Amino acid sequence: MEEEINSNDRSSKAKWFARCLLLACVLFLLAWVFIFRDTSPADVNSQAAKEAREEALAEVEASQVETLNGVWIIDTEIGVFNEACLTEVCGSTFVGFRIDEELVGIGGKTVVGRTPGIDAQFTIEGTRLLSSGDTNIQEGTPIVVVDMTRLITDDAGRNNAIRRQAIETEEYPEASFFITESIDFSSETDLETGFITEVVGDLTIHGITRQETVILNVSFDGSRVLVFGETSPIRLADYGIEKPRSAVVLSVNDEAIMEFQLYFKKLN
Repeated sequence: MEEEINSNDRSSKAKWFARCLLLACVLFLLAWVFIFRDTSPADVNSQAAKEAREEALAEVEASQVETLNGVWIIDTEIGVFNEACLTEVCGSTFVGFRIDEELVGIGGKTVVGRTPGIDAQFTIEGTRLLSSGDTNIQEGTPIVVVDMTRLITDDAGRNNAIRRQAIETEEYPEASFFITESIDFSSETDLETGFITEVVGDLTIHGITRQETVILNVSFDGSRVLVFGETSPIRLADYGIEKPRSAVVLSVNDEAIMEFQLYFKKLN
């Protein structure tokens, strides 16, 4: 009888231990999914982002453009920008940043901020995308102007902070980019597949303008021009951007990458 009781007791303890172990595994999985896992979306050069762009373009009506010559402006009808664009790939037009930070109790995370507020245009003549310095382009006309007040991340607290800290979007509501050298694509034979090129331009962030090199991926599907890519790493200090201060932020990287995804339609 005593052996049977001991056996039942051991069996109960084993079941209790198994339940505790299962509960611990479930809690760990939930913590990984909702807290520890880096939920930042894949960058614009990823295969996932490419598929999102293709899906977004497939959902809009295409009108054949006979010639590239003329003025091209941002097409706001492609894709939908919402909060999901901060944790998933996004098919719409946006400009944003990626920066690594270390958080208390969570660890490393890539913070992604994006804004759909973009006013952009360029002019094509022949096989050249004209720069801001060309004589037939109005002097001082930026290629891209970004509304920084619409910049958001996946965290409401961080969104409030960047209005008054770091980028200080309340004080510096606009960023801009001027192309200072025209892009010659005369050697490109397959514009639908697209081409990659580096351009030099004047980037203005936080009220400071510096020359930066930007890697552009450009393609034309017969209806719209798609431009996406990123800058080389940008030092925050070069633009007078102080790292954000917060009790939960242990450290922030000294450099950030600006990324962009832009669709253009021809101005009639």
